[in-house]
Amino acid sequence: MPDQLEIVIVPIDDHPTAQVLAIGALLALEWAAPYADITIGSDGLSVCEPSPQVAGGLLRLSSDRKERLGIAARSATHSGETKIHLVENDDGDWNLSTKLDPWTATGLFFAASTFTPATTAGAALQRILDVPKREDPRTIELLELSQDWALQQIDHMIQDVASRSPRRIANTLQSATAELEALTHTHELLRSRYQADIEIMNPDPDSDPNP
Repeated sequence: MPDQLEIVIVPIDDHPTAQVLAIGALLALEWAAPYADITIGSDGLSVCEPSPQVAGGLLRLSSDRKERLGIAARSATHSGETKIHLVENDDGDWNLSTKLDPWTATGLFFAASTFTPATTAGAALQRILDVPKREDPRTIELLELSQDWALQQIDHMIQDVASRSPRRIANTLQSATAELEALTHTHELLRSRYQADIEIMNPDPDSDPNP
């Protein structure tokens, strides 16, 4: 999309805990601003640093994706151990000799049998592992924390860009609106095309499909 809002997430350091938090921030911002181009890097026009509050963004990863990340992380770190026990130190580093990129650190985090935190950020990550099911009230709480953080970041960035380049914000909103209209049109077209099938599957739209 032209004139996308470009956001760069800058991890607070290169330790694994900070790398995993960067992924949480990425997932939270993707939810809050699907119209933006969001990356993890070291510099950019609109940048933000993750806080422990973004840990809930990791809950947006599906079980299948976490499993795939874990398999890839084991392969990348040559970890053939049946169980991985991660121990964080006061700097946010883990008991590993390998330097990890954000996705590999995240995969290893979810593949670990245990994670022992030593920092505030590490404790926030531990809370993610403590949530047994997506329906758990704690899941909603953690997601809301990450969403609040993401929305605040987006508000600040839009205000900042608007103060420097009002025209760019106008173009971004116009592009986002055009894309939304295109998606709405596609949805209506598909629905009309398959309306007969829909009616066959549910001949009485007012009836309860699960009496």
